[in-house]
Amino acid sequence: MDLIEEEAKKTPKKAMVLAAGLGERLRPLTLEQPKPLIPVANRPLIEFNLDLLKRNGIEDVAVNLHYMGDRIKEHLGDGSRFGLRIIYSEEPALLGTGGGIRKMRDFFGDRAFVVINADILIDIDLGEVIGFHLSRRAFSTMVLRPNPDPVRYGTIETDHSGRIREFLGKVKTKQTGLEKWMFTGIHIMDPEVMNFMPKRKTFCINRDVYAQWIRSKKPCYGYIHRGYWRDLGEIGDYFQANQDILENHALKQGSVDNGPANYKRGNGVTVDPDCLIGNGAVIKDEAVIGPGAIIGDRCTIGSGSRVSNSILWPDTVIGDHENIHGMIVTHYQRIQG
Repeated sequence: MDLIEEEAKKTPKKAMVLAAGLGERLRPLTLEQPKPLIPVANRPLIEFNLDLLKRNGIEDVAVNLHYMGDRIKEHLGDGSRFGLRIIYSEEPALLGTGGGIRKMRDFFGDRAFVVINADILIDIDLGEVIGFHLSRRAFSTMVLRPNPDPVRYGTIETDHSGRIREFLGKVKTKQTGLEKWMFTGIHIMDPEVMNFMPKRKTFCINRDVYAQWIRSKKPCYGYIHRGYWRDLGEIGDYFQANQDILENHALKQGSVDNGPANYKRGNGVTVDPDCLIGNGAVIKDEAVIGPGAIIGDRCTIGSGSRVSNSILWPDTVIGDHENIHGMIVTHYQRIQG
């Protein structure tokens, strides 16, 4: 067997999407929908990462569930409409990221596998990350990026070869001579990692496990990503992610359908090119849409109203002669973005 065939046999075909979190920092939005299903550019957030996995050769995906898990399961189904096979790992009590991964040991089998957080947007060649992982015979690879805020995101330090040497967590950094990065939410893991996890059920893969692996000199590497990334953990991040897509900074590989939507448009309506309008929307006479507006499916915009730099969730109704600017509007609430 030549080297190419050998590497092909190791290439990951399975992945896990971590989707069980409570989404507390995104409240009150997550009182209406679980975070993986909040609409981003008129599409549920989790679908962007399912597309990423599919484009890079993943065939089977496990999704862990806890908060509003039935809604996620109902939306994704068996995965066939995404070109994937999806199974679910239900967690009546949260297991943490590490416990959730370890629970799926039998699912992953004897190949390397991908783990991705459900609440990130990233424009990355995942195949290149996988190649990096395999070429270094890594125990685990974390996708890292430059760190704008060590206290918020935590700090991971690598040497010149990319090997992770320090896992400092959310503390002020010290001068060590090593390069400092932050974690993006993507791991590539060798199946051997399952033999080096805590015995307890509930634990965090980053906080409780990586530091131990590094101390025991397991070959953990950091792949450096310098392209687009955003964590949608807070309201401001969620708002900005939608604007990023409108401004064409994010996800350039066709995850957003920019084709013409099927919506009703009254007389004298103005729609800025820098907008997304969902199917079944109704925009009444003399309304002005944009710039920077995302109008969800089946929304109604009243006569003479203006919507700019705002996100309207599906089925939202805006009355006549309203001015909506810089807001997130759902069926039940209006939040400043």
